[in-house]
Amino acid sequence: LGALFTPLNYRLTEPELCFLLADAEPRVLVTDGLCQNIVGQAAYSMGNPPRLFSTAAETADGFKRYEDVINAHKPLDRQTSLTADDPCQLLYTSGTTGRPKGVVLSHANVCWNAVNMMHVRRDRPEDVALLLGPLFHAAALNSHFTTRLALGATQVIMQKFDPERLMRLVQQERVTAIPGNPTLFIMLLAHGALGRYDTASVTTLSSGADKLPDRVKRNLFELFPEADGVYDIFGITECGPCISCLSAEDSMIKTACVGLPLPFVQVKLVDESDQQVPVGQVGEILVKGPTVMQGYYRNPERTAKAIKNGWFYSGDLARTDDEGYLYIVDRTKDIIISGGENVSAREVEEAFYTHPAVFKAAVFGLPHSKWGEQVTAAVVLAKDQDVTSGQLSEYLKKRVAGYKIPRSIHFLNALPESGVGKISKTKLKEMFTPNNVQQEM
Repeated sequence: LGALFTPLNYRLTEPELCFLLADAEPRVLVTDGLCQNIVGQAAYSMGNPPRLFSTAAETADGFKRYEDVINAHKPLDRQTSLTADDPCQLLYTSGTTGRPKGVVLSHANVCWNAVNMMHVRRDRPEDVALLLGPLFHAAALNSHFTTRLALGATQVIMQKFDPERLMRLVQQERVTAIPGNPTLFIMLLAHGALGRYDTASVTTLSSGADKLPDRVKRNLFELFPEADGVYDIFGITECGPCISCLSAEDSMIKTACVGLPLPFVQVKLVDESDQQVPVGQVGEILVKGPTVMQGYYRNPERTAKAIKNGWFYSGDLARTDDEGYLYIVDRTKDIIISGGENVSAREVEEAFYTHPAVFKAAVFGLPHSKWGEQVTAAVVLAKDQDVTSGQLSEYLKKRVAGYKIPRSIHFLNALPESGVGKISKTKLKEMFTPNNVQQEM
């Protein structure tokens, strides 16, 4: 069609949706019965609202039934002329400014990413893949869905993760490939009575979004004995998203490793002076290749800061070993990864600051055995103000998605600061990190 596909997170609140719609300015918006009310409210807050369609049997005011519109029209006579460099997807990702950034991926970006994953993960047309991640994420969309769509493989799509149903589907559909993230696999392994299901069909496991602990890998091998190992994938939305992959064969040889750069991707690590760092030293990950985005949507200034001389500056820190394998060390971006979801600390802090009782707020991630990181907040109240953590949580529910709300809110008289007056989140993490993170498996 030549259209630009923009999937939206169904868990967002109306203010969050309003921002994305104002930024993307869609001409057409398609939703379902679950989301049509909140989508309609957000759309009609725009000066020039899009045409609204719903897949629901009973549509809300202002919506047309999607199937009725399709059935009332004939296929297009013309064919749109497209090139590889034309935009294909507009994906929104959290950023350090607290507002999502629109990432424009071309048809070439998507196709080269698929070629890389087919080659490294050895995806096959005869695969039956269980798709668990939401398709508004680049990982589920491009690492798994579009790759296997291109191969003509079978995909079993779960609307919501449920361990028991997942195992039933594995046995019933003879699933061969299961992608997930550490949180999903931990929750799956914590579910009882898994051994009664036949898992012999599963030969491919892959993980992303965060580091997969070795103990979880060993437990997965017991549950899926025919799998060769776990493909551990590192990626960023701006890079298509896949950058590197640890092969299944190496999954227990290299610990906390995300493997080698993909075939058609160049990676180098640089210091603050843009000089390449030696093996073993930490540097920022720079990525170059046909999977790197065209740029940020309608934001040439931000694009120019992120892409210099063809290299994308990821903001992620890593080191390499003497074989060239990548090990992620930290994130320079203020992003918390909780249960595979990216949470912008700045965005949540801004929501805190709209409450009259909040004087200062800092949001950060603490290690968590199930979620990877747990969203946590430290708050200083304004003078003569009184509010509870429960009241603040209820307040935030109307402003940010549920997974962004801190699971614990600590009240302090003052926030620790660095010498230049910047809030020290390193000190906050030290203050509130327990000596032993509770294990829930």
